[in-house]
Amino acid sequence: MLKAQNVTKIFKQGIKDVIVVKDANLHIAKGERVYVYGPSGAGKSTLLHILGGLTRPTAGNVALEGEKNIYEISQNRRSYIRNRYFGFVFQFFYLLPELNVLENVMLPAVIRGEETKKTVRNRASELLEIVRMDKRVLHRPAQLSGGESQRVAVARALINLPDILF
Repeated sequence: MLKAQNVTKIFKQGIKDVIVVKDANLHIAKGERVYVYGPSGAGKSTLLHILGGLTRPTAGNVALEGEKNIYEISQNRRSYIRNRYFGFVFQFFYLLPELNVLENVMLPAVIRGEETKKTVRNRASELLEIVRMDKRVLHRPAQLSGGESQRVAVARALINLPDILF
């Protein structure tokens, strides 16, 4: 389903090159669970951002079933793939402060635009109930604890029923 070949990411730090990910190779089959772990600064988040089509690798390629290399397609197509096939729970959540909890969860599905707003609202409400945030749907992110924000981020990541959850 998702395959990375010889993925490398190098960041410039002044005149120095910092190799964050070096020649990473992996193949993740449908239904498989993969855990990425290691010490702080080891490149885990960078690798996940590369696999999720968010950060272009310096070298190597990432292929999703049906695509040759997600970095050789247009930005619009890559955005579509992220919205359709991937769900993201980011380290810093990235909830939009001007939207309430329900709206934040609904956003990826509204952007996708394939269902009625009522259908999306119902699924978002169900997900918020599962993560026990159904009593806080009208609250804004600034009114939530870190744990509550994380649960909202999980519900948002699941709203489009992604094939891959990062």
